[in-house]
Amino acid sequence: MRRLTVASLRAAEAVALSIGRRPWKIDKFNRLIQPDVLAAVKEIRSARVIVGIPFHREAGNIAALVEKTQRDLESRLQDAAIVIIGEFRTRSVLMEAALPPSIDGVKIVTFFKPAGFAQRPGLSRRSWSHWAILHVANRLGADVVFIDADVRNSQGWVNQHLDAIQYRGASLAVASYVRRFDEDDAIVHIWDRMIFGAVFRKWIAFRHGGDYAISHKLLPGILDDVSIMRERAYTMDSAVMTHVVRRGGHIESVWLSAKEHEPITPLNVFNRLQHLVHSVFDDVDSHLPLVLTLSRKAALVPLEEIPTIPASHMRDLIGPRFRQDLHHDMATRFRAAADDIRQTLGVAAFERFAEIANQTPAERVVLSPRHWSNATIRFLAHYVRTRERTRKNRLARACVPVLEAGMLAFLNRTYDLTYAEAFLCLDTEYLPVFQHTWETLSRRLVLYRLALLRRWPVRAASRLGKAIRRLPRLLSRNLQAGSPMHK
Repeated sequence: MRRLTVASLRAAEAVALSIGRRPWKIDKFNRLIQPDVLAAVKEIRSARVIVGIPFHREAGNIAALVEKTQRDLESRLQDAAIVIIGEFRTRSVLMEAALPPSIDGVKIVTFFKPAGFAQRPGLSRRSWSHWAILHVANRLGADVVFIDADVRNSQGWVNQHLDAIQYRGASLAVASYVRRFDEDDAIVHIWDRMIFGAVFRKWIAFRHGGDYAISHKLLPGILDDVSIMRERAYTMDSAVMTHVVRRGGHIESVWLSAKEHEPITPLNVFNRLQHLVHSVFDDVDSHLPLVLTLSRKAALVPLEEIPTIPASHMRDLIGPRFRQDLHHDMATRFRAAADDIRQTLGVAAFERFAEIANQTPAERVVLSPRHWSNATIRFLAHYVRTRERTRKNRLARACVPVLEAGMLAFLNRTYDLTYAEAFLCLDTEYLPVFQHTWETLSRRLVLYRLALLRRWPVRAASRLGKAIRRLPRLLSRNLQAGSPMHK
């Protein structure tokens, strides 16, 4: 094996992985969903716009959402359709919902994912519903808009997304809105916004928001990109945005004011953070050759102007108890991951975060942008350098209290500001520091990548061998009863 050229190993490895891993699963889903996709296309016949709504159990909101969306689409005077994809196990919930009927120019179509492709939580999540909707839109050559099924104030959203796509030439339109901290996952989006802005040099407000639009011109490339449905995806919109950034596409933020939906408890938000770290760090790891070649002389990410809206003070969005809950969760997770934090950050930084974990009250926690960025980017660098999945899991777990400590300090810093002033602070005081820290550490990652090239043939041969050993087992699963090999 050592005598084989790097090119030969790379080709052989690609063949083995395409048979035994994700592309096989995607092909299976495509095959199973194709009759439903073709039936939906036949029923719709023609459309310039597809609005996709992945449905789980939002029975109390789906009818009102469809009615509002239907009115928005009717006002555009374009042939359109609303495609609702339900879960196989909960199909009776959607079937019993009193949806509005189709009208001239706006069809309403529903179908369900195949058994075995349910929406799972956490790192095993895959956006199969979105994937099926993309197939429908691609066959019709239509722009596609996604809206979460639990959104209560979606009036005008479809038009605002489509204006960016159809009139201003955006490849991707991403929703930007005010989110609460105590009843929503604002901290998820703020942290992701900083990391993605610092590394990819694109300022995207809500990469995991669920409400976004894609130009029909991008759909063939997206459906050919198996990384969109990668195993450890947090949500598909983040992977789509990475796809667009890699190809130099134009991404436009669409201001939608506030987003009203079912409240999310702080505990649920905190439990999402490890999945978030995995997803964002995996984005960087998967596209490291790209991010390392981005010009270090490029201008800073342009600041996004946030319109002034009533009742948008940070204290109102944070709530009375959220900072205390965040601090308690940070301290608990810090103690559980103390060894990994000390090993990754060193004694001085470890003591700094230990002091924050033990400090009371939570309102007095202070952490400078420099110390927060140094700790975060150091975790990211360790994550990229290790190839062991177990080690990556431990790093993501240990990074969560660092994320929470930095967010708590940011909330204390901006508590008396308006929402717009707080995000201006984020843009001017935090993002440049994260960018500088990433640029400094990324120079070391270039040397690390060069060192990896010397060991690549041996590693590739090992991975190829493992894939080949799995191949008979994977093939045996697909043999139908009564086939020649079973007789």
